[in-house]
Amino acid sequence: MRRFFEIAFSMVTILLVIAVVLQLYFAGMGVFSDPTDRLFAIHGWNGRVVLPLLILLSLLFAALARAGKRTIWLSALLVGLLALQTLIFVITGLVFNIGPETPHPPLAATMLLSLHPINGLAILVVSVIVAARAWKLAFARDAASVGSSAAPAPDRETIDLVREPSRQSVGRAPAP
Repeated sequence: MRRFFEIAFSMVTILLVIAVVLQLYFAGMGVFSDPTDRLFAIHGWNGRVVLPLLILLSLLFAALARAGKRTIWLSALLVGLLALQTLIFVITGLVFNIGPETPHPPLAATMLLSLHPINGLAILVVSVIVAARAWKLAFARDAASVGSSAAPAPDRETIDLVREPSRQSVGRAPAP
């Protein structure tokens, strides 16, 4: 069952990275389109529905796959970073008394709202790290077992020499 969760964790995190990259694309699509086309709504929908679902699933599968403390904490960090995306807008709205339709927000509000794409970049970086860890957890042992079948296992003497190089001396025969 753990193997299932390792693979599920890997697949969900790959989908998460794809969804975050698409989120950046949707933001650009919305910014550079005609406002009457309302294409920016796709960015909002992806950020409010798809990303939270994938981030919560990645945290759940990281825990169920026993991915390790650091990987689980990185998955939890994604939850916090995603919450921060919304908090940036909420805090800016409360501090400057503005909303989404405010025609000319103050410069300070614009500067605070500009943290949104920087935080989005942090989400991308952390999600790539988590996906790489998930991939390694799910598939590295398969690659290692394929590679190790070609090379013979080291004998006990070699292992001892690697662990304790001080045992090597000139003219001394290795211990049986």
